[in-house]
Amino acid sequence: MEIDRLNVERFTENPEELRQDVILKYFEISGKEDSVIGIEHFPKIVEAGFVAICIEGACELMLDHAVYNFKAGQICVGFTATVVQTLWKSRDFVCVLLAANIDFLRNINIPSVSDLFISIRSNPCTSLSDEDKVALPAYFKYIQSVYQRKEHAYYMEITKQLLLVLCYEVAAIYQQNRPSKKQIYSYKDTVFRDFVRLLSSKYQEERRVAYYAEILCITPKYLSAVVKEVSNKTAAEWIDDYVLRNAKILLTTTTLTIQQISDQLNFPNPSFFTQYFKRAMGKTPKAFRNTTSVK
Repeated sequence: MEIDRLNVERFTENPEELRQDVILKYFEISGKEDSVIGIEHFPKIVEAGFVAICIEGACELMLDHAVYNFKAGQICVGFTATVVQTLWKSRDFVCVLLAANIDFLRNINIPSVSDLFISIRSNPCTSLSDEDKVALPAYFKYIQSVYQRKEHAYYMEITKQLLLVLCYEVAAIYQQNRPSKKQIYSYKDTVFRDFVRLLSSKYQEERRVAYYAEILCITPKYLSAVVKEVSNKTAAEWIDDYVLRNAKILLTTTTLTIQQISDQLNFPNPSFFTQYFKRAMGKTPKAFRNTTSVK
């Protein structure tokens, strides 16, 4: 089977809402029952940005191929195309989650935004201050209440601004222990962010640096140089990371055959996929599947 894709549109009953710039959903997740988003038994690819806050208890949370202990007083951020599953929840677990399609935030002006992106992806769960433990859950509910005021002439504009404020609040939390570099919002940051955004949606189809450079209207050499300078990894390494991450998830969380995974990741044949995977991981896909499991 393939991993189910989870988007906010699935929880939208009003067809008119689907035509809006922002589709936003607020969820409360309990340890006493399965959530409506259904991430307890099978992993889901969440096709939205989300911010979650653990109010009480704890859970074992898988984000992509890593497992985190998400506990009371912590915040967790996920970007579009993150694979999510709760492997275990305590009975007293309570979590609030705000998810939205956030394309309109692409031009948010945060210094060193690419560094922040890398930092959050490397450490998605972090602790909140006592003030934020109280303020943020209430802010989630307020955003949801504004979003539901469909009769208000400017409810969508207000919702967008509130989400923008939330992004700055979240950025400040993650930068607190590692202040961002004092620099202007640069063209290179924009190139890197656009590359990663494009990669997150196209890595199953394209592994050529030249393809991404062409879409971004720059040369492959310049793209590689910028990505290396901003992230300390080459564009090719970023592509391999995305492909291998998804390959490992498919191998350990689905019953797809090697042939099917090879096809899904757009390899010319299973033999080529096996060589690619073994060169990076030191073992064949079959051996990796047999020796690795998410517990």
